[in-house]
Amino acid sequence: MVALPESLKAWNRGSFDAVFKSELPRIGKALPLQEGLTSGSYALESPLDVVILQKTADDETIRVKASIFYQSLMPGCACAGDPTVEDTQNEHITMLVSINRKTAEAVFQCLED
Repeated sequence: MVALPESLKAWNRGSFDAVFKSELPRIGKALPLQEGLTSGSYALESPLDVVILQKTADDETIRVKASIFYQSLMPGCACAGDPTVEDTQNEHITMLVSINRKTAEAVFQCLED
């Protein structure tokens, strides 16, 4: 299970957005970026840009709806004489991040745009 302890500590503080945006990219492969691919075949973890769209909370959960901008790789076959080269594609996914307020465990849900 993935945890976002820094984001949990920063909730209800002016620093939450900045902390969330810096902590999310550090969890790398735990993000469901592969699910949001539309152009490439392999999601790259870096660079990753996070835009917070909405944030709410109740006694148990902090919920953050965010747009994640990243890149994917469209690899060539690397065969001799293959004119296709590895190329990156821009990708985007909207995601709901739910953070448990007691444990800081995070759950990620891909949303339809």
